[in-house]
Amino acid sequence: MQYLRFIIFFLVIFVFSSCETEYIPDISNENPEIVVEGFIEAGPNASPPYVILTRTSPFFSTIDANKIDELFVHDAVITVTDGTNTTELIELCLNDLTPSQQQLAAEFLGLGNDSIGINICIYIEQSLTPILVQPGSTYDLRIEVEDKVITASTTVPFPAPLDSLSYLDLPDPANDSLVELRCFFSDPPETNYYRYFTKRNSDPLYPGLASVIDDVLFNSQQFEFPLTAGQSRTEQIDINTYGYFWKGDTILIKWSTIDEAHYQFWSTLEYNTSSDGPFTSFTKVATNIEGGIGIWGGYGSSEHIIIVPPL
Repeated sequence: MQYLRFIIFFLVIFVFSSCETEYIPDISNENPEIVVEGFIEAGPNASPPYVILTRTSPFFSTIDANKIDELFVHDAVITVTDGTNTTELIELCLNDLTPSQQQLAAEFLGLGNDSIGINICIYIEQSLTPILVQPGSTYDLRIEVEDKVITASTTVPFPAPLDSLSYLDLPDPANDSLVELRCFFSDPPETNYYRYFTKRNSDPLYPGLASVIDDVLFNSQQFEFPLTAGQSRTEQIDINTYGYFWKGDTILIKWSTIDEAHYQFWSTLEYNTSSDGPFTSFTKVATNIEGGIGIWGGYGSSEHIIIVPPL
């Protein structure tokens, strides 16, 4: 059930802010909040805009399949607008789909097969195809539910594609089947923020465990850097192979520009989930939602493919 920390992370997070501030959560949860996870994307093979709505749960409560079903928020009216065109999102739940459609939906959300038994619900653009999303444009989200109005705004940045991809064999002969992915990139001027995903062969796209980066250290520079393979949140990490790819793999990289608020959300969330344990502090996770908590984030994406020859 580790996937809860990725897609349904918001079932146990209450108030959002920066990772530098220690936070002691209110465990009573007397007034649960609406939590938003929504995204809109421009680029090749862009996903249709979608939103997941849940409500908060007490921090130390036990989470099981029945409890998760109860936390999804239904019957919301959700619209997305660029100021000229408005699109309404419709609610769609896994139980409404055929088994083959459920499998496709789980892959779309980056979930494992064990999640299909849970009636996950999302709000998605009605035709299930991407609306015409223009890089550089701002998109406003409006949610009307339970006598509440929840709003957010995000900018879809222009994509900043990678220059090229390469790979290096690992020096250890015991790992001669593994390679390290290398990226070559020319960072555009001004301050930029990025998030990446990787895909091996027919696997789903997975984000890296630390999937976001800003360009403070390399603004406007050309440079080479290693890229860690994305990781399924439903699988145990193998420390001997983590971060690498296999010879014979076809590797797809989705490299996305994001705005600052979107970056702050993932940066603080990934810091929070990677530093949990009995001796760590609670931290707040950043939000750009008015009237609720969570994220409405835009992606300006590019895709890149490299084929690693087999042994």
